[in-house]
Amino acid sequence: MDSYSASDVSRLLGTNVPRVLRAADRLGLPVRRRRGVRAQLTRAQVARLRDYLGAVAPAPGLSRVETQVLAALARAPRGLLSARSVARRAGVSPTAATRTLASLEDGGLVVRERQMAALGRAREVEVWRASFGTPAWLRLAPYLALVRAPVPAPPRHARRVPAELGHLFWNTARSQLELDRAGGYVARRLIQAGDLDGLAWGAEHLRAEDWRHAAATRGLDPRMKALALNLAEGSS
Repeated sequence: MDSYSASDVSRLLGTNVPRVLRAADRLGLPVRRRRGVRAQLTRAQVARLRDYLGAVAPAPGLSRVETQVLAALARAPRGLLSARSVARRAGVSPTAATRTLASLEDGGLVVRERQMAALGRAREVEVWRASFGTPAWLRLAPYLALVRAPVPAPPRHARRVPAELGHLFWNTARSQLELDRAGGYVARRLIQAGDLDGLAWGAEHLRAEDWRHAAATRGLDPRMKALALNLAEGSS
């Protein structure tokens, strides 16, 4: 198919026609519209809309937002901190995420736990997790696997290590937390600490040369060196 109507696109993405047309306008897509003829979109325009809006496969007994929230938790086996984090991953508003999480918790599809986390300092946080393994979850899993969240905007380049990773740099001078000045040092500390959250942050914000600096550390375990080189390759 070389062109798609707005109705075709709404079915592909699991949404409605007005939302598709509003998104096309926001993206500045030159959609063909003539009097008496439905709007026509190209394959490339449909791909742009899928990235912007995401795609939701209808799941039995769930609303669109419930499906998005559950799919986000399905891709976060360690859970997500706060309803705001869930909202960001699912591509919905914080208000909608809070309301939906409460409903899903009542239905036994998600659980809320309190646990201690090292976020700059030890503190108690609320973690939302999917109820993996329950009969209801197993029934919905094939539908959730088809959900595609909106592609997030590229992260803004950080200038220094964030406060929530301060526990990994407890004995480090403030000047050594600035990425332009000490990116290689920061990469080395992250590699040696092996903290998953720290490595995920570093993968987004550190340069390839920073990771190569870490890989060149004398006496570094070969597995850590391989990880640093892989991260350098991904940052190139």
